[in-house]
Amino acid sequence: MVAEVLERTYTVEEYLKLEKTSEVKHEYFYGKLIPMAGEKRKANRIVGNIYLAWGSTLLQQGFDLFSHDVKAGIDPKHLYRYPDLMVAPLNPDAGDDYVVFDPVLLVEVASEDSWSKDRSKKLKEYTGIPSVLYYLLVFQEEMYVELHTREGDKWSFDIFTEPDEIISIPKLSVDISLAQIYNFVKLSQ
Repeated sequence: MVAEVLERTYTVEEYLKLEKTSEVKHEYFYGKLIPMAGEKRKANRIVGNIYLAWGSTLLQQGFDLFSHDVKAGIDPKHLYRYPDLMVAPLNPDAGDDYVVFDPVLLVEVASEDSWSKDRSKKLKEYTGIPSVLYYLLVFQEEMYVELHTREGDKWSFDIFTEPDEIISIPKLSVDISLAQIYNFVKLSQ
């Protein structure tokens, strides 16, 4: 299902103020508000599995881990997204409790409906953020994960499809197996 774009054009300031009290989350795209659809339980479980695997290790290393309800400021004047999971340097004095502007890792859990957008549009947006070192794209219907990694000014990617494969994030000193990511997740294939 494609989210309907609200007609009125909003400034960034209006958007950020509205999001603090809105019962519905919206992504912000060049003045337009895009309502966020709910997600399947399996997508939520995948995010939870990653969070549980990495949470305390990342915190001990000076990183914060955010899921679902904290926005990534892709382009502070034009574009805000809600990644499924986001890792950023620990910064208790950040100016905005609702937005992260310096993520180092972003995770999207893709459905059949969102796969194309997550793999093209969001890939381009996320890899355009100077601080981002990794983009992890997890398909929720079958065991398939892509890890996009910044190497200097170039990007490479690896594909993982087997339960015993280990995804390593060396610059954050964490790793995870596909079996951990998909633990208790009923796959379609």
